[in-house]
Amino acid sequence: MRLNSLLMKNFKKYRGIVTVEFQDGLTGILGGNGSGKSTIVEAIAWALYGSRASTVRRDFIKNSRASEGEDLEVSLSLQHDGKEMTILRAMRGKNMSPEARLRIDGELVATGTREVDARLEEILRISFSDFMKTFYARQKDLDNLIRDRGSEKREYLLTLLGLDEVRNRAMEMIRSDLREAEGEVGRVEGALDEIGDVDGSIEDGERMVSSAREVLAEARCLEAKIASTVEGCRRRLEREAERKRSREAIAADLERLRADLASMERSIAVDDGRLAEIEEGRWQLFELETKLNKLRDLRFRLEAMETKRPRHHLLVERRAGVRADLEGRGRLLSEAEARLARLRDEVLELEAIRPFEEEYRRLLSELEGMESKRDRFQELTSLVGRERARKEGAEENLARVEEEIRGLTAAKLRIAEISPSVEIFQTLQEEIRRQEREAEKDRLLVGLRERAGTARYRAERVEAEVEEIEGAISDIDDRVVGEAVLLTREGEIIRLLAGAEEELADLNLGLEVARRELRDAEAQRSRIEALGEESLCPTCERPLAEQRPLLLYKYRTVAAGAADRIAALEERRGKALARIDEGRREKEEIRRELSQIAEQKARRGELLAEMRSLAARGHELSTEAEEIEGEIRAIGPVDYDPPRLSILAAKASSLLPLVEEHRQLSVRIEDLPKKRSEEAEMRSALARSLARIASLDEEIATLGYSDGERLRLRETIASRREDHRRFSSLEGRVREIPAAEEAAEGLRSEVGWLRDHLKEVEGEIEELGFDPAEHDRLLVEARSLAKAETAANEIRLALAAEGEVRRHREEAETAANRLWGEVERAEKNLIDLAFSEEALGEAKAALEEASLQLEAARKKASDQTVRLGLAEGNLERLRAEAARKRELEERAAAMRRRVQVVETTRSLANRFMDAILVRMRREIAESAGRILQEVTGKYGRISIDEEFNILVEDEGEFYPISRYSGGEIDMIAVSVRVAISERLMRFSQNGPGYSFLILDEIFGSQDVEHRESMINMLRSLDDRFPQIFAISHIGEVQGQFDNTILVVEEEDGSSRIEVDLR
Repeated sequence: MRLNSLLMKNFKKYRGIVTVEFQDGLTGILGGNGSGKSTIVEAIAWALYGSRASTVRRDFIKNSRASEGEDLEVSLSLQHDGKEMTILRAMRGKNMSPEARLRIDGELVATGTREVDARLEEILRISFSDFMKTFYARQKDLDNLIRDRGSEKREYLLTLLGLDEVRNRAMEMIRSDLREAEGEVGRVEGALDEIGDVDGSIEDGERMVSSAREVLAEARCLEAKIASTVEGCRRRLEREAERKRSREAIAADLERLRADLASMERSIAVDDGRLAEIEEGRWQLFELETKLNKLRDLRFRLEAMETKRPRHHLLVERRAGVRADLEGRGRLLSEAEARLARLRDEVLELEAIRPFEEEYRRLLSELEGMESKRDRFQELTSLVGRERARKEGAEENLARVEEEIRGLTAAKLRIAEISPSVEIFQTLQEEIRRQEREAEKDRLLVGLRERAGTARYRAERVEAEVEEIEGAISDIDDRVVGEAVLLTREGEIIRLLAGAEEELADLNLGLEVARRELRDAEAQRSRIEALGEESLCPTCERPLAEQRPLLLYKYRTVAAGAADRIAALEERRGKALARIDEGRREKEEIRRELSQIAEQKARRGELLAEMRSLAARGHELSTEAEEIEGEIRAIGPVDYDPPRLSILAAKASSLLPLVEEHRQLSVRIEDLPKKRSEEAEMRSALARSLARIASLDEEIATLGYSDGERLRLRETIASRREDHRRFSSLEGRVREIPAAEEAAEGLRSEVGWLRDHLKEVEGEIEELGFDPAEHDRLLVEARSLAKAETAANEIRLALAAEGEVRRHREEAETAANRLWGEVERAEKNLIDLAFSEEALGEAKAALEEASLQLEAARKKASDQTVRLGLAEGNLERLRAEAARKRELEERAAAMRRRVQVVETTRSLANRFMDAILVRMRREIAESAGRILQEVTGKYGRISIDEEFNILVEDEGEFYPISRYSGGEIDMIAVSVRVAISERLMRFSQNGPGYSFLILDEIFGSQDVEHRESMINMLRSLDDRFPQIFAISHIGEVQGQFDNTILVVEEEDGSSRIEVDLR
C-alpha cells in the first residue's frame, strides 16, 4: 500500500479544499501544537474506515466555520497490489447525509457506505485498530518501551500486538462458562430437593391402576351386550329402509318411461311433417329445369373465352412495359449527347492553360528545397538559445557557489566559539530524562493505588451481595414448608370432582330419557286430537269411538309426569355443576400455589449458583488487590522533584538557540569540500558552453537561408494556385469522353430495338381476338342464374333423405310400443312391494331406545377409562420423576466435572498466552537487532527478558538500555517499535505488505544532535518502508527531511498546508 494524495474539504481544522501530494522517502509533517498535523492521519483513517475511525459525533467532524450548506469531503488516492484506488467519503447538505464511492483504476466498483466498507474490508483485510497499531507509532509507544516497570511493558506489548483482546475474550468466555456451569449445578440441586422420595408414591399408584382396570372390564362387558341388541334393531331398520328405497326407485323409473314415451310420439309427428315437405319439393324441382339448362350453356361459352383471357392480359402488360422503356431510353440518349458536346468544348480550354500548370510545378520543387533549409536554420537557432541560457546559468551558479564557500568558512569559526554551550546542554538533557522517568514512576504509583482501592471496594461489595443472597435463600425455605399440605388437599379435590362428574353423567342420562318420553306423549296426544271418533286407531286400525277421551287423558298424564321428572333432574344437575365448578376453582388455586412454590425452589437453586460465583469473584478481587499492592512495594521510593525539573528545562531552553545554531552550522560545513568541487565543475561547464555557441554561429552563416526568398516563392505559388485547380479539374473530366461516346452509342441501339418490339406486341393482341366486354357480360348473367342452381341442389338433398326419414319413423313407432309394455310392468311392481311408513317408524323407535341404553353404558365405561387414565398418568408422572431424578443426579455430576475442566482451561489459557508472548518477544528482539545493526553499524543483538526489559549486546554482554546515551536509547526504542510494526504486517500472509509508517512526536525533548541522529536513522529505513512520515511540532527540523508538509494555523483557527518537495 502506497499513499498518493489526500484531498480534504471542511474536515475538522481545514476550511475549504486542502490537497496533499505524498512522495517517497522521509516526509516531515510539521506545525504547532493543535494546528492539525494529526488530523491528516485522521483523514486517511476516515477515508479507509469511515465512522469506525472517528470517536466524535459526525457533526463535530465538519469544520465549525463552514456553513450548513457546505459539504464535508475526504478523497484518498493510494496504490495497492499494482492498482490505483480512489476512496471518496463525504457528508452532504444540512442533514450531513453520508456518501461513499470507491474507484479502482478509474472504474467505479462500489457506492454507498455499506458497500464501500465491505469492499475495502475485502481488499485491505485489516481492521481499523490493527491498521493504527501497525502503521502509526506515537511518542507514547517509545515511552512505554523504555519505562522501568516490566508489568506495564508486558500489558503494552499485549495491547500493541492485539493479544490482549485474545486474552480478554478467552478469559471472558472461561468466566462465562464457569458461571453457567456453577449456576446449572445450583439449579439441578434445587430440582433434586423439589422431587424428594418418589419410590413410595409409585407403589400406591400401581395399586390404584389395578383396581381401576377391574371396574373398567365389568363396564365394557355390559356395553358389549347392549351393543348386540342395538345391532339387531339396526338390521330391522335397514330392511324397512331398503323397501322404501326400492319403492322410490320404481317410481322414478316409471316417471322416466312415461317421459320417453311422450318423446317418441313427438318424434313420429316430426317425421310426418318432413315427408309432406319432400313431396312439395318434387314439384319445385320440375319448374327450375329451364333455368338450369340456360346456365349450363353460359358456362360452356365462358370456358371457351377463359383459355384466351390470360394470354390477352399478358400481352397488354408487355405493351405498356415496352412503351415505358422506350420513353426512358429516349430521355437518357438526349442527356448523353448534350454531355458529350460539353466535354469536347472543355478539351480546348485545357490546352490553353497547360503552360501555367508547368510553371506551377517548377515553383513547388524550389519551395521544397527552401523549406528543408528553413528547418535546419530553426534547429540551429534553438540550439544557440539553449546554449546561451546554459552559459548564463553556469555563470550564476558559479557566483552562488563562491558566495557559499565564503559563508561556510565563517561558519567553521563560529562552531568553535559555541561548542562549550552544547556540552552543557547535553548534560542538562540527561538529568531531565532521569527526572521524567521518575515522574512516570510517580504516575504509575498513583494509578496502582487507585486500582488497589477499587479492587478492595469491589470485594467488599461482593461480600455484601453474598449476605443478601443468603437472606433470600432463607426466606424461600420458609415459604416451601406448606407444599405437602397442598398436595394432600389436591388429591382430595380430585376424588370429589370424580364423584360429582359421575353423578352429573347419570343425571344427563335421566334427563335425556324423560325428554324423549315427553316428546313421544305430546306427539301421540296431538295425533289423537287430530283424529275424530269415527277415525281408525293408528295402532290397531279399529274405530276410536269411546276410546279417544281415554287415550287423550293417558297421554296428558304421561307428559305431566315426564315434565315433573325433568324439573327435578335439572335442579339436581345445577347443584352438581356448582360443586364441580367450585372444586375446579379450588384445584386451580392449589395448582397456582404449587407452581409458585416450584418457582421459588428453582430461584433458590439459581441464588445458590450466583452465591458461589460471587464468592469466587470476591476471592479474585482480593487476590488482584494483593498483587497490585505487591507491585507498589516493588516499585519502591520515587526521586521526583518538579521544581528542579522546571529549572533544568528552563536552562536547557535558554541554551536551545545556541545548540540549534551549532547543529545547523555543523551540517553546513560538511558541504565545504563538495562546494569546492562544484566550483571547478562549473568553471569547466562554462568553457564548454562558450565553445559550442561559436561552432553553431559558424554553421548558421554557412547555411545561406533567407526568409525573404522563401516568402517570395510562396506568393508566386499562391497566384498560380487557381489555374492549377482548374487544370486538374479539366484534366479529369476530359478523361471521361471515350466512356461518354460509348454510352451514347449503346442508348441509340436500345431505342431502335424497343420500337421494333412494340410493333410485334400490338400485332399479337389483334391476332388473338379476345373481347373483354363480352366476357364480363356473360359472367354477370351466369352469376344471376346460380341462385336457381343452389335451390335445386337443396331440393335434391331433401329428396335423398326421404328413405332415412321413413326408416326413423318406423323405429320410433316400434320404441313407443315397447315403452307402453314397460310402463305397465312398473305399475304392477309398485303394487306388489307393499311398503308401510308405520313399520319404518316402529323400527326407528326401537333403534333409538337401544341406542340410549348403549350411550349410557358407554358413558359409564368412558368414566372408568378416564379414572384409569388419571391413575396411569399419575403413575407415569411418578416414574418420569424417578427417571428425571436419576438424570439430574448424573447431570449434576457432569456439571461438577465441567467446572473442574473450565478451571483447568483457565490455567492452560494463561500459560498459552505466556508462551505466545515469549515467542513474539524473541522474534521482535531478533528483528529489532537487525534494524539497529543496519542503522548504527555498532549494536547487532537485542534481547527482551522475562520482565520485558530491553537489553542490548555490547562486546558479548547484554546491558539494559539505561547504560546507553539518550540518542542511542531513542534509536533502540524506534528499532523495537519498527520491528513490532513489521511483525504485525506479517500476521497475515495475504495482509498488507511493507509500504508506509507514520511516527508521531517521536523526537520528544531531544537535543539537536539526538534529533539529527534519529532523522538519519529514519532515512536508513527506506528499504523497509518506501514512505516514512514523521509528525513533529519542532520547527528546527524543517530542512532535514526529503519532503516537508508544513501545517500553518490561521488567525481564524482554521489551518492550511504548505508542501516543500525535493
